[in-house]
Amino acid sequence: MEHIYTSNMHCAACKGNIEKRLKSIKGILEVNANLVTNIIKVRFNEKIVNDETIIKACKEIGYRLEVIEDDEVIDNSKNIKKDVIKLISGLILLGILMFLSMSHMWPSLIIDSFKEPIYLLPILELVITLVIIGIFFSYYINGFKSLIKLSPNMDSLIFIGSLFSLIYSIYLIIKLIIFPNDYFIYGTHEENVGKIMFHNYLDSAAMILVIVSIGKFIEEMSKRKAKSTINELLKLRPKYANLVLNNEIKQIETKFLKSGDTIIIKEGETIPLDGIIVTGKTSVDESLLTGESLPVAKDEGDSVIGGAINKEGAITVLINKTKKDNVLSKIVSLVMEASNMDTKLTRKVDKVARVFVPIVMIISIIVFISWLIAGYINNGPILTNEFINIFDEAFTFAISVVVISCPCALGLATPISLLIGSSIFAKKGILVNNSNAIENIKNIDVIVLDKTNTITNGALTVTNYEIFNNETLKLNRIRTIEEYSTHPLSKGIVEALNNYNTLDKSFKMITNVPGEGVKGIYDDETIYIGNRQLFINNYDLLDKNEYLSKLDKCSEKGLLPIIAFSKNEVIALFNLKDELKPNAKEFINSMNSKFKDVILLTGDNEIIANNIANEVGIKHVISNVKPDEKGEVIKALKSEGKKVLMVGDGVNDSIALTYSDVGIGLAKGSDVALASSDFILMNSNLEDINEIIEISKLIRKNITFNLLWAFIYNVLFIPLAAGALALVGIMLNPMYASMLMALSSVTVCLNSLTLLIKKGNHLQNRKK
Repeated sequence: MEHIYTSNMHCAACKGNIEKRLKSIKGILEVNANLVTNIIKVRFNEKIVNDETIIKACKEIGYRLEVIEDDEVIDNSKNIKKDVIKLISGLILLGILMFLSMSHMWPSLIIDSFKEPIYLLPILELVITLVIIGIFFSYYINGFKSLIKLSPNMDSLIFIGSLFSLIYSIYLIIKLIIFPNDYFIYGTHEENVGKIMFHNYLDSAAMILVIVSIGKFIEEMSKRKAKSTINELLKLRPKYANLVLNNEIKQIETKFLKSGDTIIIKEGETIPLDGIIVTGKTSVDESLLTGESLPVAKDEGDSVIGGAINKEGAITVLINKTKKDNVLSKIVSLVMEASNMDTKLTRKVDKVARVFVPIVMIISIIVFISWLIAGYINNGPILTNEFINIFDEAFTFAISVVVISCPCALGLATPISLLIGSSIFAKKGILVNNSNAIENIKNIDVIVLDKTNTITNGALTVTNYEIFNNETLKLNRIRTIEEYSTHPLSKGIVEALNNYNTLDKSFKMITNVPGEGVKGIYDDETIYIGNRQLFINNYDLLDKNEYLSKLDKCSEKGLLPIIAFSKNEVIALFNLKDELKPNAKEFINSMNSKFKDVILLTGDNEIIANNIANEVGIKHVISNVKPDEKGEVIKALKSEGKKVLMVGDGVNDSIALTYSDVGIGLAKGSDVALASSDFILMNSNLEDINEIIEISKLIRKNITFNLLWAFIYNVLFIPLAAGALALVGIMLNPMYASMLMALSSVTVCLNSLTLLIKKGNHLQNRKK
């Protein structure tokens, strides 16, 4: 059983702690936590584990979990309003606190009654600081719980930094109250000979909480923007549906619909779940699902997708898929899962994030002890211009290390870029089935293309035909046989003979002849419609070679000849061709410029394959290949050291798509269950392959910057906060450290959001 939970995790350490805790419980089979969406998927043995066990286990280490539906929209608007109020209150109080803490710089602005006794102003600062701590007390609660359970996270670092600053400041204020004559706040050292200028860390204790909260708020807004596509998709499913039950229409919640139910969808309403039109005809808007802007005509018997909008008239739909099997659910699932790319690099990042907080705490202790020892050896603070005593000096650098360290930037670097990138893909009608392919596509040097349904439309049409017997009865019978036949070539011939619409239904039987064509049996004759082999086996007259010559000439032109005849008469000859997709030539030109080799891989005969290849500009053709042999071709190319991108329709190309380094499947209408494809093109537009290449490139660059920034930030600023360059005048106090820490994860989030801007610029450049 798999259940989905929403959580309050907010950093990479949180993700690691939750996964580690849940995996330790007997009966839990798999845990997948998504830091960007705050969604946790848990697969477990329901006989051993239940929701209560999972929620309780996470609560013990400081995390709140709540069971949700897999397609439930999470509305955090109330929490955001609450956060805004807290931030505004915190900022106002912090502004007052900063003004008071730096009052020695503007003594004339401070009322004289606040200056005496000397400890009055620091006590007022303490009160304001305690109010700020109360507003953001969740950091203290969560940080403390995480430490007690030995699962430290970012809250633990904030908690330690703020608490120690508070405790040390209270200690200094107590000293000030006991020995008021030993300290001064206003004036200079020359004016207060023999006294120590009083300074506390209350501003740091408060600022850490406020600044980090601002950073988290911006980060959360960035996440919400990144998740906007998911929410847009989820909101496509209407809350209510019109169920037909016992010849009555009953309005029920969509979540109660099941496969086999019949519903009525009125004009302008959204189709709730996938199904088949039972009565009525319409056109539907599938743009948010497939990226196709034009409405799609639908008639009785056609499939419709949940989330599409009914544009014309009322239709009755029979639901034929469960909610989890619906196209919309699969799209949402793919978009969400795309942000959890599992590569060697991300696994290393996750490992680093899991031990990051404990390592930082150890570094902080080492820094504190090192500065203490140095101070004792020096008989006083090393930086005499900055610090009064050695404890103050050591404490400042230790707290700065704790405050500046940020595992969030590391944890967010990859998933937030992937989520935004997959959202961009989804809006183009491209689904990411395997986010590793975004990384792998950069190494591709060979692209292999299926022919039918990929370069061509997959629907054979009659380009021209020759009639040898113009008798209406004969042609009506050909039209009738093809109308009732299930043979894949029938449709093209039916359309060619659309003038002969008086069907002769007196046939006894219409049946396919495997590999050859179709035949219709009437009382007075049997009519055959098929290929060269069918003609050889069933035509009895001596002029057979004359017609065989005609068939061969058509084949040499790259056409597929179909001949209609009886035992002793040839009635008509049809030439069929699988037409190229409108943009096939332009697409192949762009592929020739991007890759070392472009290969056409098809089961068609050599003549047809070469004709198509010549028409579009492909030089390398592999023809007469069976579906199971296509995989062997891909394996052979890879054995030569080539990196292969395979493009196919996902049915007979599934083996080849699986073996390729990157597989792109072209979905047919509502078919998104192409498990063998890394990318799925919902509208089968070849130009979307260029989009995949370009967007993947932008995503990789974005992730690279994020990871570099996250690593460089921590490698550079942790030593700086520890005082590595303090002797040359470069140092960070806890206030500045908290600002930089908030900036680190905000930078990663904002940089990821630039994907939306860069993609927009990319589209404009392509239009030019």
